[in-house]
Amino acid sequence: MKKNYKSILILVILCLLFIFSIINSNLVIQNILDYSLLFLTKLFPVSFLFFILSNLLIEYGFVEMIQYYLSINMSTVYVYIISLISGFPSGVVCVSDLYQKGIIEKEDADKMLIFSHFPNPLFLFGTVSSVIGSFSLTIKLFLSIFISNTLLFFTCHNKKSRYLLEIPHPDNFSMVLGQSIRKSFQLLEIIYGTSLFFYLIAFFILSIGNYSSFGYVFIYGIFDLTKGVFATSIISNSIVRSFFILFFIQFGTISIHMQVKGILANSSLSYFSFFKGRIFGMILSLLLFLLFLFF
Repeated sequence: MKKNYKSILILVILCLLFIFSIINSNLVIQNILDYSLLFLTKLFPVSFLFFILSNLLIEYGFVEMIQYYLSINMSTVYVYIISLISGFPSGVVCVSDLYQKGIIEKEDADKMLIFSHFPNPLFLFGTVSSVIGSFSLTIKLFLSIFISNTLLFFTCHNKKSRYLLEIPHPDNFSMVLGQSIRKSFQLLEIIYGTSLFFYLIAFFILSIGNYSSFGYVFIYGIFDLTKGVFATSIISNSIVRSFFILFFIQFGTISIHMQVKGILANSSLSYFSFFKGRIFGMILSLLLFLLFLFF
């Protein structure tokens, strides 16, 4: 019965969105084009190369090599580093890949989902910094995110390696590179399509009512991170803008959560672990950012 209600609710929302798109076709098309340009210029350049490199490292046995020679559980450290430099949802993709290749077990993979959520540094220090308009606030934002996720990392980190794995040596680099490029494009397609879909839902909600500036920002930000970040520019106070952006990043927007659920759909890994990590990470980072404001 509960599934029936859920399906009916989804169908009603989709029908309303479909009718809205027909009535306002020109406006919807223009918004799709605007968002596509935003994605291509702000998100694609900072994500594509990192996705390829992280996949190549996995395919060429970087994790297995460290674990084999040093007898330490490098997999958690690797996920932490990839998450930090690549940005979400690459950390979740990395955890899923390691689990499906048998490099890590489910217990460790579920723990890794808790701390594998970082924004891409180029996005943070480029796009976010320009919106906030203060480099010092951006630094405090970054430190709040970095320290909170690092605390979660040390809490969940399994120091001992329980695995003794052979180091793979792929013969055909061009084939592995092609597979990595294809996987990166597939991931970016999921990110783009999901983000665009929920951006249009937010646009639909905002078009049928009158909202305050905070309500406007919150609705865009809770559905889509990129548009939510840019929407904060209507708020005059840079500190308030920073709190909104920090919340959107650390909790994760609906589009990000749907991306994660889609990535984990073909595995037995727990989405709840990721969600739990977002709650703890959001609370820790907001408290840390509040503390940094006094220094």
